[in-house]
Amino acid sequence: MKTFSEAYARQKHVSTTESSAPLQPSGIGSWTKPQQHSGIGKSEARSTTGCAPSLAGGTARGQASLIDLVMGFFIFVIVFTSVMGTINNNYKDIIRNNELEELEHLSFFVSKELTETSGFPEEWETLDENSVQKIGLTDRRNSVSEEKIVAFANMTYDRTKEILGLEGYDYFFVFDGEDYITAGLSPISQTKYLISTKRIVEYKGSEAEVELQVYTLWE
Repeated sequence: MKTFSEAYARQKHVSTTESSAPLQPSGIGSWTKPQQHSGIGKSEARSTTGCAPSLAGGTARGQASLIDLVMGFFIFVIVFTSVMGTINNNYKDIIRNNELEELEHLSFFVSKELTETSGFPEEWETLDENSVQKIGLTDRRNSVSEEKIVAFANMTYDRTKEILGLEGYDYFFVFDGEDYITAGLSPISQTKYLISTKRIVEYKGSEAEVELQVYTLWE
């Protein structure tokens, strides 16, 4: 009997020792067993949790780069359009100023030629218009000749432009004094640029006004 009892007690002691784990204090007057965790589970959870912020951050950076690219493109387009508009306006101003200067030059010198010279040949008013080389309206007394101004008004428009050097332009001549005489074509609503030059001359013993308008038309 003693041998059986000793064997039973020894077996019970071993079983109790193997199945029991050391208790850990969880607070005053209480004891708990330590929890067992799988190393694999902890590793996977930590890996999954760490990847989520990385993916979100990469997406945000990509979106920000795309927005910056689009904004930069629009700014470039706005600046480029503004610069080209300024260049175009400046170019138009240069062309306009050049045309106006050319008209001023022509109007001034042609009116001077008409009112201060006798033309060539000197008695051109008696010749066929194809024989006229220069048109001048004064006589030997530096007074406007009625015969010359009437001859000028009766010449064909294209021939007078050729002689006066106004090819490529249009003109309108107005003589307002003792007589009222016009030559050329009166400007119309399609006039683009127009320069007018006026001069005071002597005609039949009194003053008269000569006006020469040189202009261009819209194409």
